[in-house]
Amino acid sequence: MEIQVIGKPGLFVKSGKFHLRVNKIQVVGAGSLKRQYELLKAKLTKEGLFDEARKRALPHFPKRIGIVTSPDAAAYTDVLRILKNRWAGLEIMLFPVTVQGAQAVSSVVQALQEINHSYSKQLDVVILTRGGGSMEDLQAFNDEAVVRAIFGLKVPVVAAIGHERDVTLAELSADVRASTPSNAAEQVVPDKADVIQQLKVAVARQYRALTNQHQLMTERVNHAVVSMSQQTGKYRALVEHLESLLHSYNPKQILERGYSITRTTTGTVLTSTKQSQTGDEIETVLADGSITSTVL
Repeated sequence: MEIQVIGKPGLFVKSGKFHLRVNKIQVVGAGSLKRQYELLKAKLTKEGLFDEARKRALPHFPKRIGIVTSPDAAAYTDVLRILKNRWAGLEIMLFPVTVQGAQAVSSVVQALQEINHSYSKQLDVVILTRGGGSMEDLQAFNDEAVVRAIFGLKVPVVAAIGHERDVTLAELSADVRASTPSNAAEQVVPDKADVIQQLKVAVARQYRALTNQHQLMTERVNHAVVSMSQQTGKYRALVEHLESLLHSYNPKQILERGYSITRTTTGTVLTSTKQSQTGDEIETVLADGSITSTVL
């Protein structure tokens, strides 16, 4: 196993002996780093830092995006270009960090802590990214402190570290892992052309639905109008029949057919000869007038 010792050298004046005040000891070398990676991955997996169930969904239309990366990296340029090409009106905040070397871990952790303390309510999503490199180059993103800082971030985070084949612990703890920095930008914002097409399809679908509904309602109304018209015709014929029947029972119509009404001077209609006596005056009503006569 190969290790790297970081410390402050010194020399004892009296004895002339060299000494080193050790500040940090870390494993180096690809094989050792891989072993360290697997051990830490197993530990953090057991703690639940990589559980899919706790990961958050990204907002569909973010307005404010934080980017944690080196401002000099090609990854930063790629992310900016993709974001601006796909969606307009974004507010982007850069949190510059060192992505490689001895200061990388503390730099990334401090940036994530700053977001948590001061910008968690302002940002909708965070992109943590850097370009490709060897396992040694990406080692900061396999550091436990960085992984725990990502896990504790209050804002959904997309991590894209290195190339697609590079899978860091930082990416496993993020809400979403992207294969490349460009892919991270693609996952964070939709393509406006796709959204416009989806809106066109949705509007066309809604228009067809409304048109079909209008046609159905029109057919129902027309059917109701025809039905009402038919019913009205039936009722009109019935009314005309009743009017005719009522007209036929009009006393005046009966008189015009040759019939007459005979009544006493007091207005009592005579229906029998027994209702009158000799000498009584009676009135016979005809269609065009009346005749007064005396019973003999």
